[in-house]
Amino acid sequence: MKLTNKVAIVTAAGRGIGRSIALCLAEEGADVVVNSYSEDTTTRTAGDVQALGRRALAMPCDITKPDAITHVVQETLNNLGKIDILVNNVGAGPKTWNTADAGPLSRWIDLWDNMYEQNLKAPVLMCEAVVPHMMEQKSGKIVNIASIAGRVALPLKLQKRVVPQSYSAMKAGLISYTQTLAERVGPHNINVNCVCPGIVYTDDWADNSTRMVNNIPEFQGQDAREWFVGIAHGKYPDMFGSTPLGREQMVEDIGRAVVYFVSDDGLNITGQTLNVDGGMVKN
Repeated sequence: MKLTNKVAIVTAAGRGIGRSIALCLAEEGADVVVNSYSEDTTTRTAGDVQALGRRALAMPCDITKPDAITHVVQETLNNLGKIDILVNNVGAGPKTWNTADAGPLSRWIDLWDNMYEQNLKAPVLMCEAVVPHMMEQKSGKIVNIASIAGRVALPLKLQKRVVPQSYSAMKAGLISYTQTLAERVGPHNINVNCVCPGIVYTDDWADNSTRMVNNIPEFQGQDAREWFVGIAHGKYPDMFGSTPLGREQMVEDIGRAVVYFVSDDGLNITGQTLNVDGGMVKN
């Protein structure tokens, strides 16, 4: 196994991509600190890690709050003794935001602030909280989970429906931060890289798919799951472009990419961003 005796923190690991990352790390031997907003999903993922024979620490809390970040890091050190790996998976959009008519910019200010808190500020603060410990032990691996939305300008139709411009901007900022942090901490034997998932059928994309088939006339009447599968098969080129491999992205694809970066397989790789999207976005 590639990660025996390693200790990893994975944020937003209660479900979807984060859960898969936590389990892929555990399958390779890592003990995992599982963070998620929901106590139920946090506990469930931690139990799945333990079922693989690894130690798990369930840390349900809102990781966008500085006090929660400090608490997770300190509890990891208290209970597991070190931090070898940090995976910042926290992100996505706010569940709700201000729509009150308090001025022409109020709705957009609230949306952008929420996007910043979840997609850029929280990962940056998590990195800054663990870096001193990694510098002291002279080793560490950090992987930030961004998005292909942070690499290219998505079609306007997609921006209007499911991927706000603010989300793309924050993910682009996270990619840039990954590069600058890699430059700063590289001399301390710390690798910092970024993974950009493509379109993956998480709970958020299940909701997005339902909205698409319910609200866009050209898609109405379709099954939401079948509509989503059509993305990989190139059925909506004006919205998603093409996916050369023609294969749906799975959460495990992201988890395995993270394992590559944090294991000795990625020993001499830092400051890099990897698209895991079936070729939808080309570097």
